[in-house]
Amino acid sequence: MLKKFNTKQLVFIALAAALIFVINLTIGGAINSATGIPLSSIFFTSVIFGISVIIFTKILPKFGTWTLFLLIYSILELPTSLGGAPGFWPKIPINVITGILADITLYFVNYKKWGMFVGFYVLATVNMFLFAFFLLLLKIPGSDKLLKILYILIPAYCIIGTIGLFMGLAIWNRIKDKRIIRQILD
Repeated sequence: MLKKFNTKQLVFIALAAALIFVINLTIGGAINSATGIPLSSIFFTSVIFGISVIIFTKILPKFGTWTLFLLIYSILELPTSLGGAPGFWPKIPINVITGILADITLYFVNYKKWGMFVGFYVLATVNMFLFAFFLLLLKIPGSDKLLKILYILIPAYCIIGTIGLFMGLAIWNRIKDKRIIRQILD
């Protein structure tokens, strides 16, 4: 059931988390700053995470991949405005819970393509509700604006994320036979 990660795979997870963080920080952070609404960058980040779900799950179909990925990602985003205000400590437990749920979901659907789509929708919804809950609970500025548009953001995240999922499938079909991918899988 649980397979150990080798060093190459752990490095891949860390580098992937750092890469997604940098992409989301530069573009997603600009969107958050321009609007002043927490989580408003989801229209961009949903595509990036949709691509990530397909590619990373295809490369490393192991239980724990998403928990490690989101743990590293949330630690990196802690001092930034991604996922709420800088220093918003609930980013870490929210993303770790989401990662555990992702690993459980993907494990039970046997890492199949359709399971990645369903898992993405369920986990995106859970993640956004958890973020909204903590933002409101801690009275983070702008969270009242978020609550007013949350019913739009969740379906939008899932719909736009579907574009990312299909882009991820297209990218995966182009890179799956590359030597570097085979080296990570070994």
